[in-house]
Amino acid sequence: MLDAQTARQAPKALLHDHLDGGMRPATIVDLARECGYEGLPTEDPDELAAHIRRGADRKSLELYLETFAHTVGVMQER
Repeated sequence: MLDAQTARQAPKALLHDHLDGGMRPATIVDLARECGYEGLPTEDPDELAAHIRRGADRKSLELYLETFAHTVGVMQER
């Protein structure tokens, strides 16, 4: 039988991740420059990361989803 301690120590794998939700802020900035996306609130990766975190802390699905406009904006240039 698998106990809790063994389960905590076992290697883990990410089974489900959305591409747009897993993008590094630096990658978002790079892609925005490449494709000409001008909607980012900042081009500084650290500031962009803070902006995205604030979006996640807003306690509103609508406000949280606003941050995805940037990831979709750099991934769907056409």
